[in-house]
Amino acid sequence: MDLPRDGNTDTTIALQGDSCIDAIWRPQPAGGQLTLLIYHREGVERVLLSPGVPVVVGRAPPSQVRIQDSSLSREHARFTLSNGLLTVEDLQSTNGTWVSGSRVARAEVRPGDDVMLGNLLVSVRACSSEEGVQTVLLSHERFRVVLEDEVVRARHFGRTFAVVMVRAERSAGAHVSRFYPRVRAMLRPVDRIGLYSPDTLAILLPEARPEAALALARALTAPSTTGEPALLAGIASFPDAATSAEKLLELCFRATRGLTCDQPVQVAQAGACQCSGAAGGGEPGEEYVAESPAMRRIFEVVARISRSPVPVLLLGETGTGKEVVARAIHKQGPRSARKMVTVNCGAIPEQLVESTLFGHERGAFTGASQQQRGVFEEADGGTVFLDEVGELPPAAQAALLRALETRRVTRVGSVREIEVDVRVIAATHRDLEGMCASGGFRLDLLYRLNTITLTLPPLRARPEEIEAFAIRFLRQANDANATAIRGVAPGALALLKSYTWPGNARELRNAIERAVVIAEGEWISEHDLPERVRAAQVSPAPPCDEPARDVEEAGAEMPEGADGLKARLLRHEAEVIVAALRKAGWNQTEAARALGIPLRTLVHKLKALGIRKLGYAPAGESPH
Repeated sequence: MDLPRDGNTDTTIALQGDSCIDAIWRPQPAGGQLTLLIYHREGVERVLLSPGVPVVVGRAPPSQVRIQDSSLSREHARFTLSNGLLTVEDLQSTNGTWVSGSRVARAEVRPGDDVMLGNLLVSVRACSSEEGVQTVLLSHERFRVVLEDEVVRARHFGRTFAVVMVRAERSAGAHVSRFYPRVRAMLRPVDRIGLYSPDTLAILLPEARPEAALALARALTAPSTTGEPALLAGIASFPDAATSAEKLLELCFRATRGLTCDQPVQVAQAGACQCSGAAGGGEPGEEYVAESPAMRRIFEVVARISRSPVPVLLLGETGTGKEVVARAIHKQGPRSARKMVTVNCGAIPEQLVESTLFGHERGAFTGASQQQRGVFEEADGGTVFLDEVGELPPAAQAALLRALETRRVTRVGSVREIEVDVRVIAATHRDLEGMCASGGFRLDLLYRLNTITLTLPPLRARPEEIEAFAIRFLRQANDANATAIRGVAPGALALLKSYTWPGNARELRNAIERAVVIAEGEWISEHDLPERVRAAQVSPAPPCDEPARDVEEAGAEMPEGADGLKARLLRHEAEVIVAALRKAGWNQTEAARALGIPLRTLVHKLKALGIRKLGYAPAGESPH
């Protein structure tokens, strides 16, 4: 049911995440509204103030604005707008209410002032009515969902986009509230912003070419004349740098490491091709973890096959460590003193695949201003790792097959064959046999690649390795951020072991890196972990050969009172959906747009999740 949104109707606003707002907002005079921007670890909540309507911020009822943060008291502070003046009153809170660095019992605040409620920053802003209903800042979890959707869209339509991570220079110690307005002013209406940490923003730039992202990053990091903190920016582009949401976030995070005001911008270089020197190179700390029986068996096989020149095909989900295994094969073999060249086949434009792999002559095509050696020539005597080999177009598959059979390559624009000696290791998360059956991949090429096939198990099938990975990623994140987080608290570790990690080790790395940045104590706690991880119940993970059913199927069969992992995940999804519906006044079209999903998907989920049955639809309201 669509509720009317006119001047005679009060509307209750409910926000996503761990916060909930029941405060009533009403249309304001033409002069505009006063707004509270409440920054917490998951994002920002915007509270529109009305004259004569007090708003209490706290951790639990009866506060109208409720945010689950341990530094807040149950009823922490009251904000009241009266006769054009805004006052804040501390409600005998434990951690106090602070204005301009001083603890106050009651104080008058103006637009531009910041108020600290415990560890939460509340910024007072003036805005127009139109600005008041716009989303301010996505939570990190919501930004990830939007980014994942953009990857699917861009892959389907052959588009490009970029992710930019912007943070305040460390010595500045600035909160994002200090520079968010300037960042937002430089973006297009279609761009999305997420809160990565208190001093870092993540920006999604749909349809943006790498050069456009670089121009924006340079503009953002240009010295400010208004006293704003110095900014630093890392950039990762799809598909040039990476082709998955987790990898893009990882590359952006890495790109911001070591930046200074003298070098404020870094473009992630892990794109279509990477060339490593002796022993395979690779990122620091990329050594393998093999504490589970399955991975020990994998690396026993690696030790046996590393000295052979035969091709190897690595299968497994994204983030399971296929490149780490490829480097181990190269490093332990007789070619370790030569180069290992890594090619992301999904990141190369179709018209440039053959040129990238086999090189080209000057004038072979528009833009070929000079002769260029290909990947196979660069790796002569060493190893070529073809990541995401299932993404190769048909013409490139035929050329690769010939190179494997003849051990010779021909540059684009030439008829001369060049003899090369390389070992080929290929990897994919796709079902190549199924692609062969449908005509998407050459069967004869598959036979050439899969002389030896290794299937890497997902992280959920080897939970005994989660702690080892977490500690390794923690140490790396401490080094990168000059922090001293001591470890992972038992409760947080139990959640890490219970979560199914669809993004595997890469998703775990990103979770730990962000937790190190936002942790307020010496240990990573449950509240420092991503929202999707916190939703997991501490229970054994499902076996990998019995994958969890999708939400729709599980929701139809979930019994009343179920308290398993699936029930918790379903309840969390339902809460997010209902929060969006309430915020949109039960307008399904607006809610679907806010969630970033098609309307038909939302309608299907409303039916499949049984929201009314689970008690989410208030009396008298219908989600349909």
